[in-house]
Amino acid sequence: MEPEKFQRNLPEGKMVQLKIVFWGPASSGKTTNIRALAKLFPNNIIGEPYEVSTSEGRTIWEDYLALQLEFPPYCFVFHLHTTTGQKRFLATREQVARNADSVLFVADSQEHKLKDNVRSFEELIAFTENKIPIIVEANKQDLSKAVPAEKLRKELGLPKSIPVYPASAKTGEGVYKVFRGIIRLAIKNRSR
Repeated sequence: MEPEKFQRNLPEGKMVQLKIVFWGPASSGKTTNIRALAKLFPNNIIGEPYEVSTSEGRTIWEDYLALQLEFPPYCFVFHLHTTTGQKRFLATREQVARNADSVLFVADSQEHKLKDNVRSFEELIAFTENKIPIIVEANKQDLSKAVPAEKLRKELGLPKSIPVYPASAKTGEGVYKVFRGIIRLAIKNRSR
């Protein structure tokens, strides 16, 4: 990633810690995104990443990864948290997402998952009250019948101001671009 010119409100030469939350319906690919980022940035991982999941691999609290990236004169630590997507764990999602600097909504691009995406996105908007910046990842674009990113935008009723990135966390396609977009959003939000 190339260095950026940040606003004056960030402390020069100091570490800036930012919280980024991955939100989306169950099995949309939030954990797979975290794993893909760990593969992309193996030398930038600080601490031990962890997953809190059932024996079937379903997240029941959160997954976590911390990445340290330097853009002189700044050093950033990005605390990446996933939320559980299961309907019954709304209170858990809200607890994990509290104090986020930005949110990545991971949408499942399968046609039969559109209603789940809409439900989860509406929960996110109700929780954030439009006070936390959001971008959307149209995940699972590697599937033959994946809904295109623009159709997903329309289904979610997104304004043009919310970016939608096509990606496949499973193959890693687009994950870097999505991550770059979400960290820029977090930095911009913090530097206001």
